[in-house]
Amino acid sequence: MANLVTSSRLARMQTAVAALFDRNRQRGHAAWCDHDYDYCCPSTGTYPFQWFWDSCFHAVVLSRIDPVRAQSEIRSLLANIHPDGLVSHVTFWQREQHEAAVATYSIAFRTRHLTDCIQPPLLAEAVATVARRGAGLAFVREVMPAVRRYYDYLDQVRDPDRDGLIAILQPDESGLDHSPKYDRYLGVERVEAAELTSGWQRVASAYAGVDRVPEKMFALDRFIVEDVMVNTIYAVNLRVLADLYGELGETQAAAEMRGRAATTTASLLAKCFDQQAGLFFDLAGQREQHLRISTATSLLPLALLDLPASMASALIAHLRDPEDFAAKYPVPTVSLREPLFCPEMLPGNLVFRGTSWLNLNWYLARGLRLHGAPDLARQIEQRSAELVEGAGFRECYNPHNGAGYGAEGFGWSSLALEMLAAGEGA
Repeated sequence: MANLVTSSRLARMQTAVAALFDRNRQRGHAAWCDHDYDYCCPSTGTYPFQWFWDSCFHAVVLSRIDPVRAQSEIRSLLANIHPDGLVSHVTFWQREQHEAAVATYSIAFRTRHLTDCIQPPLLAEAVATVARRGAGLAFVREVMPAVRRYYDYLDQVRDPDRDGLIAILQPDESGLDHSPKYDRYLGVERVEAAELTSGWQRVASAYAGVDRVPEKMFALDRFIVEDVMVNTIYAVNLRVLADLYGELGETQAAAEMRGRAATTTASLLAKCFDQQAGLFFDLAGQREQHLRISTATSLLPLALLDLPASMASALIAHLRDPEDFAAKYPVPTVSLREPLFCPEMLPGNLVFRGTSWLNLNWYLARGLRLHGAPDLARQIEQRSAELVEGAGFRECYNPHNGAGYGAEGFGWSSLALEMLAAGEGA
C-alpha cells in the first residue's frame, strides 16, 4: 500500500508540474534576432523572460514530461550565443511587451535583448538529461559545438589565474543575488533593498567605466568571487561534458574536459575547505580571502563525486544538526546559527538570506545519495515536495513553517518532481 500511495503522490506532482509548464510556456518569433523561441519562463507575472539556470532546471524536469519541449528549451537558450561563447544569463525575447518589468531589474546588458552576465553553468547536465530521456546522441551532436564554446568561454575568460576556479564579477552572476555572504565585501552595512542595490551599482558603475571588458573588470578588483556553488556546478558539468564526449567517441575532448574537472575539484578542495569549520568558503578578490559566512552553498561540494569521505562527513554533520541546517523544511540557505539568518523573504524581495530553495535542495539531496546518506537525502526530497504541496510552486519557502514567498507559479520549484522520483528510483 505504501508504494501505491507514493506512486499516486508522484503522479499528482507530475500533473501539477505539466500544468505549470503549460502556463509558463512562451512561444513566438523574435524579429530582433530572427529566431523562433519556445521556452518556459520562471514566472509569467514576475520573470517572463528566459533565464539561464532556470532554463536548465526546466529542461531537466521537462525531459521527464515532454522530451520534445525539453529540447526546444535548450535550443532557445543557445540561439543567441555570443561570438566569444558567452550565453547570456537572460534573453529578453519579447522585451518590448514587458518594459515595466525590465525597469525593476538591476541588470547589466551586452545588447538591448541580452545580458552581459553568467549564471551557474549547469548546461551540460541539462543536455545530458534531455539526451538520456529520449533525445539521444543526435541531439548532443547538434548542440555540442555551442555547449563547448560556452565552457571554453568560462575557462578562457573567467579563470585568469588559471587555477581551475571560475570567477563571478557581480553577485547576481551566482544566482544568489542578496546572499549575506557578499554583504561585507560589497560594503553593505544595512540589510535593506536600497543598500544592497547600491552595493551592486557601485560594482556595475565601475565596470561601465571600462566598457565591461573582462580583463579590465578583473584588474579593477572590485568584486571577484570564486564562488563555491558556481565552481561545484562547474566541476560537475565538466565531468558530464567529458562523459558526453566519450559517448560521441571524441576521446581527446573527453580527456581534456576530465582534466579540467579534476583541476577545478582540486582547487576547491585545497583553497576553499576550512578544516576547523568543516565548511567550504568562497574566495574573494585577487588575494582570495575566505568569505566566512555559513550558507547552504558551503555544503554544495557534496555534489562532487570525488569529494573525500572526511569532508563529506563534515558537511553531512552540518545538515543533520537542528541548530545549523536541519530546519523543519530544509535546507535554509543560511545557517540558523548565523546572525544574518532570516526565515522570510525581506521587503524588496531580498533573496537567499535564509529561506529554503528547491534548486539547492536538489543538488544537496543528490550529493547525499552519492556520499552514503540516503536517509537524509530522502528527508530533504520529501520535505521539498511537502513545500510545493502546501504552498504551491513558489520561489522560496520559510524553513520553519513552509510558507511560500516570491513569485507564484515559479518554474524551478518543479524540481520537487525530480526529488520525488529519485525517492522511488524513477
